[in-house]
Amino acid sequence: MKLLNKTAPFLLLFFTMATALSACETRRTIATEEAITASTGADQSGSRDTILVIRGNTSAVKELKKFKDWVNQKASKVDSATNENLPEIQAEFKRKTAHLEKGLDSLSKDAKAEYLEAKAKYKAWEAQNKERTSKPLQAAEIKKRQKQLLGEYQNLNKINATNVREAYLVFMGMVRAKKRNWDQNDWDYTDYVYRQLNDRKQEITTSISASDELKIKSLQAEYLALEAGKDAKDLIKAVRSK
Repeated sequence: MKLLNKTAPFLLLFFTMATALSACETRRTIATEEAITASTGADQSGSRDTILVIRGNTSAVKELKKFKDWVNQKASKVDSATNENLPEIQAEFKRKTAHLEKGLDSLSKDAKAEYLEAKAKYKAWEAQNKERTSKPLQAAEIKKRQKQLLGEYQNLNKINATNVREAYLVFMGMVRAKKRNWDQNDWDYTDYVYRQLNDRKQEITTSISASDELKIKSLQAEYLALEAGKDAKDLIKAVRSK
């Protein structure tokens, strides 16, 4: 009896601590479940959590990401070379969308919206590409644009390793100054002059100094960024107008 009296406080302390630990574990589990519910919008049963997790791991989600990347890569460039390959690109678009639509029901509402947006972006790019490349550039206008954009370097044959850096600086200076007022036609002629300048640089590339080469690359990157930004804005407008 004395032994029981002595051990009673310890037993009471043990049961109290066990109960407290059990309560802490319960609270931690609930907090975790509540956090999941809050982040996923699940109901109390947790069944929606399971559905969302399964949907997040489906192959359809991965295929959607690949499709969006493919569309973005195509939409980043509009030129005559793309138009020549358009039948192949159209066939690839059909294959990709047909494959995706087989698993469309497994996608969430937001994912389906992303899929439709990517399809619309592709269609807008395709239409824009057809329109731009269906109109041939005029020789007289090309000559006029070369004079405007290159100034004293308009005769490409006179560009050499000594002055090629300056030719790019003149070109980019005109692009920066005039781009705000340009429409798509202006950009198409500008892009043609840019590609001609690049072709001339390629012919003399082995004679260009390392410092000039580095500066030219930075100017090329700037131009491509400006052109891509213009194409992106045009695509957004085209998608929204549909």
